[in-house]
Amino acid sequence: MHVGIAGEVRCVVTKVDGEVKIDTGFQKNLILNQGLDFFGGGKGSDINASCAIGSGNSAPATNQTKLDSFIALTSGTDTTSDYSYVDKGDGLYRIWEQRKYRFAGLDNVNISEVGLVSTGTTSENYYLTTRALIKDSAGAPTSISVKTGETLDIYYRIHKVIDTRDKLFVVNMLDGDGRSVPYNVVTRSMMVGSSDYHSVVKPSNIDRNYLRVTEAELAAVTSRPTLGIFYEGKLSLGAYTPTSFKRLLTISLGLNDANLPIRSLGLGIQGTAYNSFPFMPFQIRFGSVADDSPIPKTNKDILTIPLEFSWGRYEGTL
Repeated sequence: MHVGIAGEVRCVVTKVDGEVKIDTGFQKNLILNQGLDFFGGGKGSDINASCAIGSGNSAPATNQTKLDSFIALTSGTDTTSDYSYVDKGDGLYRIWEQRKYRFAGLDNVNISEVGLVSTGTTSENYYLTTRALIKDSAGAPTSISVKTGETLDIYYRIHKVIDTRDKLFVVNMLDGDGRSVPYNVVTRSMMVGSSDYHSVVKPSNIDRNYLRVTEAELAAVTSRPTLGIFYEGKLSLGAYTPTSFKRLLTISLGLNDANLPIRSLGLGIQGTAYNSFPFMPFQIRFGSVADDSPIPKTNKDILTIPLEFSWGRYEGTL
């Protein structure tokens, strides 16, 4: 399963009397390689914990790690999100989380660059996850002036985009005697339109996970398997390799687990503080190539299924 990640930023300058002086509207920004690595874990608990502003003007590049010319940093407030499912005819599920970052006490400064920060509080130790140049109405890089007494509010949205269409492929099921049986596999999103297991800003660490094993067929993308056996602790994550933007997730069922004809599985994981961002809750269907029979799991079998999930920049329409 693959997840697309994108970001948008909006800058608003308000005068002392409350009149809005500048409103850039939402503009797309670049998710840095550091931002993608954030989802591998170990770089804070939120990709958008804080926001940094600067006066640099170099073109955003994926390998950048800092702003060109750091001015200030502040933490986010007023979090809002949208997990609703709107079918635009392209099979994509789009959700986002937005935070507001207020900069007060800026005295006659010009701001031209902005980025999100997942951890760090000073100009020396902050971990930059996104970067954007502020642009004018024609899309050209510009700077905005913040006079003494004026307030700069930055609204940042992080988007998560998932293709909900079924994915079909064939895997070979190996037994202890070295025999191989080919199975048709269908993977499908689940819980689309629900905030359950769908964080937008968390890394892919696991605090809690669940697995449903059932003889039933796949559920609709907006639902999940409800029959069969429910397990916790049967999923494990492999170590994250920086710049790979993917992780291995392994299902492990022992001799006393799920001894039934396995037609479908439903998987979900929860990560640091709440949910796991790169992981999209999904379900899997198995049917042998020969006769579409399910996996015949018994108390003489140990079943291990390695899965890979990945994430990357989403460049399409939000």
